[in-house]
Amino acid sequence: MLKFDCRQLVANYISWLKDRITTADINGACEITTPFLDRHNDRLQIYVVPTESGLRLTDDGYIIGDLESSGCPLDSPQRRKLLEMILAGYGVREVENELFIDTTVEAFPQKKHSLLQAMLTVNDMFLTSKPRVASLFVEDVEHFLDESDIRFTPNVDFVGKSGLHHKFDFVIPKSRKKPERLLRAINTPTRDSATSLLFAWTDTKETRDDNSQIFAIVNDTEKPVSQDVISALQHYDIKPVLWSHRQEFIKEFAA
Repeated sequence: MLKFDCRQLVANYISWLKDRITTADINGACEITTPFLDRHNDRLQIYVVPTESGLRLTDDGYIIGDLESSGCPLDSPQRRKLLEMILAGYGVREVENELFIDTTVEAFPQKKHSLLQAMLTVNDMFLTSKPRVASLFVEDVEHFLDESDIRFTPNVDFVGKSGLHHKFDFVIPKSRKKPERLLRAINTPTRDSATSLLFAWTDTKETRDDNSQIFAIVNDTEKPVSQDVISALQHYDIKPVLWSHRQEFIKEFAA
């Protein structure tokens, strides 16, 4: 099994972020271009706007606008409820499709991290193909856990070693037979979604029980998951669960 230094991994990740973040002054707002890619392979951008009481970080309506223009409107009560649940977990608000969060200069790093994670999560959870337009992957996973009589807590927040907060879709509590298990649903498995989870887990695992485990439930119903993504997860002790093989994990999750 591959051996690694958790602190060095976090340091490497932060260095990678710093090297790939660029900024620009756009009409008095600070445009921050991140290394994370959207489904068009464009780098995600956020904008920092001064307010009377501090700063506002915003996506300028990009994430939801892009989903709606792609045929995935968030106009049903079910979808609005899920959107509100995701945003509330990150402390992010939405008005007229704009995702934003207000902050002070001191709290900027955590708030920027929260907004970016919310953007990635909303994009991933709602980016469904036409055959599954009425079904959202995180809801599919929750339904699977319910139907399999697996106990769980949804939408859990943990503070990592770095002090940053990380969201996990579900946590299965420790039992006499099995340790605590964290689950992240990944609808569109990409290098970026894997990298985001790698950092979240590497940063979080030192604050959890030694035996805690993490599973990435990846959607492979539309196309095969890249072996690079699978290998990256496995190298860092994240167990990939292909959605098409989910029945094989019922006993492990239910124990």
